[in-house]
Amino acid sequence: MKDERLLQLAQQLEWLGCEAAFYAQKRDEMSAEAFLEKQRELLATADKIERELKTTVRFNLTSLVGVEYPLEWTLDSIADMLAGVADIRQCALGAIDELPPKVRQFTHLVEAYVTAGVPIAA
Repeated sequence: MKDERLLQLAQQLEWLGCEAAFYAQKRDEMSAEAFLEKQRELLATADKIERELKTTVRFNLTSLVGVEYPLEWTLDSIADMLAGVADIRQCALGAIDELPPKVRQFTHLVEAYVTAGVPIAA
């Protein structure tokens, strides 16, 4: 997995989450259709992020001998991001008004992970 890919998906998730919340507040038929489309796109993006994060933890243990980065912190960060994606998915299916702050918080979490300079397993 590449850092840039994860960050790009997080930014896309944030954009879609904010758009979905915007369309959910409108009360016309055209906005309802737009909301459903954004909701589908958001859930698909959440699935992509989840797959990316899960592939991160599938690695060859022999390649970890002598690593110089904090493995425990990396695994904890990945677990936090997976929990964040699950929370966003739940909001997308119910509590739409909570979505914008949650997707923004998730993007900040991913940015912090990427800028920490911890190499992500390929």
